[in-house]
Formats: sequence, C-alpha cells, structure tokens
Amino acid sequence: MYRRIAVFTALLLGIVLPLLSQPKLLPAVKTNQAPKIDGDLSDSVWRLAPVAGQFVQNFPNVGAPATQRTEVRVLYDDNAIYIGAYLYDDPALIRRQITARDEEQQKDVDFFSVFIDTYNDHQNGFQFLATSANVQTDARLSPNVMPTFGTYGDKTWDAVWDSRVSLKEDGWVVEMEIPYISLRFSKNTMQDWGIQFQRQVRRTNETSFWNFVDPNVNGFVNQFGILKNLLDIKPPLRLSFSPYVSTGYRRVPEVNGSRSEWLKSGGMDVKYGINESFTLDVTLVPDFGQVISDNVINNLTPYEVRFDEYRPFFTEGVDIFNKSGLFYSRRVGAAPAGYRAVEEMADDDPNIEIVRNPGRTQLYNALKLSGRTPSKLGIGFFNAVAAPMYATIRDKITGDRTRIKTEALTNYNIIVLDQALRGRSFVTFTNTNVLRDGGGDDANVTGLDFSFFDKQNTYNVRGHAHYSKVWSANSYDGFSSNLRAGKVSGRWQYYVQNQLRSLNFDPTDLGYLETSNQHINTGHISFNEYKPGKIS
Repeated sequence: MYRRIAVFTALLLGIVLPLLSQPKLLPAVKTNQAPKIDGDLSDSVWRLAPVAGQFVQNFPNVGAPATQRTEVRVLYDDNAIYIGAYLYDDPALIRRQITARDEEQQKDVDFFSVFIDTYNDHQNGFQFLATSANVQTDARLSPNVMPTFGTYGDKTWDAVWDSRVSLKEDGWVVEMEIPYISLRFSKNTMQDWGIQFQRQVRRTNETSFWNFVDPNVNGFVNQFGILKNLLDIKPPLRLSFSPYVSTGYRRVPEVNGSRSEWLKSGGMDVKYGINESFTLDVTLVPDFGQVISDNVINNLTPYEVRFDEYRPFFTEGVDIFNKSGLFYSRRVGAAPAGYRAVEEMADDDPNIEIVRNPGRTQLYNALKLSGRTPSKLGIGFFNAVAAPMYATIRDKITGDRTRIKTEALTNYNIIVLDQALRGRSFVTFTNTNVLRDGGGDDANVTGLDFSFFDKQNTYNVRGHAHYSKVWSANSYDGFSSNLRAGKVSGRWQYYVQNQLRSLNFDPTDLGYLETSNQHINTGHISFNEYKPGKIS
C-alpha cells in the first residue's frame, strides 16, 4: 500500500513540477475604451480580458495552491496598460494598515503587485504595488534581484501611475493604470512582455504568484509569465521641462546691528526620451531644497554612514550606473571638503565668527544619458559640474573678513557599457573620473564586472576587477578583485569566493568604500528545504 502511494506521489510530482516550471501565457487584449480606474471591475470592457488565476504559493507551502482565490485581468490601449485584480477573502480579515509609500513590507497590510519585464529579456523590470489601503510602491528590478524577504528592487525609483482599491462582500479589488510614459519598451509592431502577479496575505504571511516562483531556482525576473501579442503600441514622446524659481530673505543679528541678504535661485530640469530605449536627463543649477532631510544617525562605527538618495535627478534611470558598485551619487553635491575645517577654526578661536559656510556644494549642471540597444548593450554616460564653494569668516576684534575656498571647481564623469548575454549573464565596463581645478586631487577608477550562468541557470561564475588611481601631492593607486563560483539553484547550493583589496584602493571620490587592505577567502554550502516536513 505504502509503495503504491510513494509511486503515485513520485509520478504526481514528476508531472506537476515540470508544468510549474513552464511559463504561463496570458493573451494581451487591446481595447478602444479605457476602464474607469475606481476600484470596481463592473466596466463591461473588463469582461473582454481572459482571467489569470490559479496562483501558487512561494511561502510558506512552496508549490501548493494559494489558499485564497485571485483573478487578474489585463487590458491595454495606445496610452497605458490596465490591471484589474479581484482578491477573494473574508473582508473582516483583510489587514488595512496605512503605511508610508514604498514601506508595505513587515506592516499589517495585504497587498497586490504586478511586475513587468517589457523587453522580456530576464534582465530588468518594473514593479507596481498597491496595498489594501491603496498606498503605492514602485521599484526598478535588476538581473540579480532575488525574492528574499519581499525585497525585489530599487524603491527609490518613483513613477507616475494610478491605482484604486475597494472592499467587497467577498474580498477586495485593485485597479491600476500604468501609462507608457512610466515604462520603456521597443517599437516592434508585435511584442511579448514578461509579466508576474503577486499577492500577499498578511495574517498568514502567505506569498503567492501567478507564475510559480521556485525558491530553488536562482533569480526572479527569469521566472515571469508571458503577456502575449501586444500590437501596435508606440513609446510616447518623453519630454518634460521643470523650471523653478525660489527666493528668500535672511537676516542675521550681529554685535553692531545686523546683516541681511536676499536669497535667490533658479534653474530647470529637462527629461527627453531620445528613442524608445534612451533617455537624456539634464538639470541646470539644481536646487534640492524640497528633498527630505537625512535621518540623524549616531555613528559609533569607524565607517562612513551611507545615506539613501532622494534627489529625483539621481534616482531616476541610474540602475546602469550602480551596477558595478563604483558610483555613490551622494558624492555629487555633497558637503564641501573644507566645511568641517572652517567649523573647527571657529571652535578653536573665539575671536573668529563664521559669516557664511555653505553645507552643500552647488551644482552648475548635470546630465545623464542611459538606455539599451536592440543588441542588449546598455550604455550610460553621466557628467556633473560642481561650482567652487567659499566660506567667509570675520575677525571679531578687527572686523576684517576673510574668504576661504572650501571646494574646488569639480567635474564628475561616468561611462558604463553593460552587455547583457544569454539568460541572466552580463559583462559590464565602468569608468569613473573626477577632475578638480587648481590643487585639488584628481581620481580615476576603472572596473570590469561579469556574471555567467549556464543554460539551466544552475551554476554561476561572477566577479570583478577594479583599479583606482589618485593624483595628489602623494599619488597612489590600488586594486580590488573578486571571484566567486558555485551552484546557485537547487536544494544543495554552494560557492567558493576570493576577495582581494589592496591597501591603497580608493574609489571614494565618486564611490563608497568601508575598508581597504583585505584578503578574504570564503566558502559556503547549504541544503535548502522549502516545504514543511517532520522536522520543520
């Protein structure tokens, strides 16, 4: 009897698992009448779209059918793609905590998410998420993203899209409108997009996907389903101008009266889609005063704090620049190098008063060009010019004022060539360059990064070789290398890795580094059991 059950179970797994590994297909339906985005699927146009259902758990019971029924429909027209999802459940049990944008993880809230790989190349993608309280999350995906603890990509990226939700007697509904201006895709007459739907039920911590996401398989974007046969959609003209003017009045009391000045600033941001793949962003005399401030951190470590980037110019379309890890955008427009020295000068001498000491470096302009060719070659170019900065101090005894240069005129450059290969493999060349006027230090970093997978996405070899050179009164250079090889899919996974970083490796003029002078050899082996058993 037990032998028959074992044979039947083996046969069942032999049939079901291969079926789960095949990508699901969803026919794309074009409409001439866009549905009203109101959180209700009563529009007759929704009945034209086939249903994507039969979600499969990714956690906690891997491969098992989702405990709650979910039905998703997709429509598109010449302007946008529309998602309508009916998430069946007991409305009294649906968690609806209000959260901040992009902060739904580990909160008491259910959510629904759609992922889109517009080039269907398993390399990059977009995420659009709405919670049961209609709080949005959006993110850019990269080839190396893994569905670990609900983190799928770069959430600093923000797009323009619409969503509405509503509670029903037997669940809740979410409708989304994602305009093409928020996506990048080709001009082909007929296209297939990678697509994935996710549902999170918070009270049971159940995560399910439309197309099965196997935790034994490395990668996430490569496990999407297919949205078939999108016809005659054209990338819209992506051109926007954002001029700004700001002014203010500052009055500073002094011993003998007061000092006052008018503050004035003005500039413009320009975004232009050169074609369906490449985008040019330009900012002239930018003012980032509207950006939220950094959190105050009591840093008790010997390492520099790495802050998140919130400035829109540096968060949009910069994934290709970040691929090698050599670009830390907060270096551009950071505090002048001599800012602290001026503060310490006033602290050490009570007869010195600081009249003016800017805490941020003003940019003259910055531009970035990024995109990917039909042959999957990603190209990125970044340039920024920072103005020289000066502090003014006053001698309280004589009244004399002295002007001190705290930052030199600086030019920042980045060039990236990223060739996507078969599957999720890639080779990336990166060069960063910083040139300073006068006696300031100049710096250059060149890097080659690579990652190669076999056809079955089972084994991977990846690594990098980076070289840095700093020209100063005492010029120096250094290098960093990494090589890692191992098995990245399956229940048994392992790797061996060698990391080598010389004493003088220094990419910090435009990058970030905690420590140098390291030589680390590591090895790792794991047996991964994702299905509950007797001891789990």
